[in-house]
Amino acid sequence: MKSIEALVIRRLWPAEFSAFRAHLKRLDADSRQMRFGGIVSDQFIDDYVDSAHRLGTVVYGALDGATVVATGELRTIFDAWPIAAEAAFSVEKDWQDLGLGDTLMGRIITVAQNRGISTVYMICMRDNVRMQHLASKHRARLRVEDGEISSHVDPSWPTPTSLMEEFIDSANGFVTAVLSWPLREVPVADWGGEQ
Repeated sequence: MKSIEALVIRRLWPAEFSAFRAHLKRLDADSRQMRFGGIVSDQFIDDYVDSAHRLGTVVYGALDGATVVATGELRTIFDAWPIAAEAAFSVEKDWQDLGLGDTLMGRIITVAQNRGISTVYMICMRDNVRMQHLASKHRARLRVEDGEISSHVDPSWPTPTSLMEEFIDSANGFVTAVLSWPLREVPVADWGGEQ
């Protein structure tokens, strides 16, 4: 049986977005449809992950070794005032119903809080019961529109505790990421001169 205690949950850095891409492509058909609100191709996922490099996007991942099995994303909506963002979550089938979505959402709400984001939007299909449960668990306001459900979470203002929590989480995550990156062969200069 799968256990989330075996996973490392941390921020993903741009150098790791290939693992993020692989995770989204491994989602089964139902999970992929729930995540994106419809049927999407691998090319769509490639373009989507490429867009995660933009300023204002934060991606957290749950890692089983070097494999990303779940993600939570926060993407700032730059033309909104007060500042708003969109959140999205994905969990691979074998890891669902273990509390990963809840854990990732807690991290995403802390990140939003620390950036002064006043509203976090989440949109899901009517039959995405898991996402609706997750939203209501975090006191989101739910609204049904055109076959979709939108939810709004209003994070608190940043506190010294929330700022320190994210700082420590990011620092630990960065060190863990760097230590897990594979060593590449580096050419060594021949300092001995000609032989």
